[in-house]
Amino acid sequence: MIGYHLVKRLLDILGALAALVLLAPVIAVVGVLVLLCLGSPMFFTQERVTKGERVFRLWKFRSMLNADPDRGLVSDGQRMTRFGRMLRASSLDELPSLWNVLRGDMSLIGPRPLPTCYLPHYSDQQRRRHQARGGLSGLAQVSGRNSVRWDDRFDLDVEYVDTVSFGLDLRILMRTVRIVLRADGISQDGEATAENFGGTLKSDLLVFEQRTRTETITTWAVSSTAGEEIGYCEMTALNANSLLIRFDDWSEAEPDVEIRREVVRLLTNRTRATEADFAVCALFADSPNRSVLTEAGFYEIADPDEQLKFGHQPAAGRIVAVCRLWPNETADADWSRFIPPGRVQAGVGRGSSAMQGLPKPDAGQRRAQL
Repeated sequence: MIGYHLVKRLLDILGALAALVLLAPVIAVVGVLVLLCLGSPMFFTQERVTKGERVFRLWKFRSMLNADPDRGLVSDGQRMTRFGRMLRASSLDELPSLWNVLRGDMSLIGPRPLPTCYLPHYSDQQRRRHQARGGLSGLAQVSGRNSVRWDDRFDLDVEYVDTVSFGLDLRILMRTVRIVLRADGISQDGEATAENFGGTLKSDLLVFEQRTRTETITTWAVSSTAGEEIGYCEMTALNANSLLIRFDDWSEAEPDVEIRREVVRLLTNRTRATEADFAVCALFADSPNRSVLTEAGFYEIADPDEQLKFGHQPAAGRIVAVCRLWPNETADADWSRFIPPGRVQAGVGRGSSAMQGLPKPDAGQRRAQL
């Protein structure tokens, strides 16, 4: 297969060069439309990871408005326009990435190169996707594009790495054309494009079954892989930057520490998949979960004023633990400047919970709360 990799690189150079020449008028027109519809800058650039975990700068046409909190343009959904959706649906925003292919940063076909901030959250198996050069399209993209969940997408990426061949690349290329023409799989349900990758949601211990999902609250029933009911988990928006996570344990026995660790891991990964900056957990001072949260990277906050900034009403005997979800982006920053005061959702963090509307066992059965 080493011989094909040399041929593959030659095909990438010829294909990218031919496409840049033939599509030059289209690229020019799209660039002007981006400036007219979205303003400056014309291009979106971001550091991505390719073969050997080498970092490069990806070039695309910008498809969203610039972030502007004063105009309410913060989330991807708020910044996305009809023109931007059209660009993404047609994949015209990807045309500048042909330059990355010509440079050798990418291939026409391969695992999609992803942001550097995802690197700490891959499993060892998922990291194998970087054994191939990142591509404009790949096996995961022709299997549903952004509608495929992350764990399944990475499984497909690794499958591609293990089975790459000229025939496979040709099939992916032909399927890519059909999918782009149909504009399939542009976004995930409830998302403007695709949710972030916050870490694998696979577990050998637990199964999360989603029960409710609204704009501010998501709940899951949690059971063991053997089918034994364990409890409920909840994720609630406190404000634009923070999510409250909570676990109600229903087991009669004291919950196993490995189960608690797995619950925290899966909940934290789910919060990281959103656009929030912080995961917040309020628990009793004598809770055994304090050590589990510390292991998971949570920091306890004792100052009542600081607790309020994270949308939590201070209460006697309660501890607030906070995890910065993307620490590499603001490693030396003051946390408090990310928390807009006065933007706490009504009724959230004030003793109310969506889980109050769900059937629960007697209070004596709930041994622990996150």
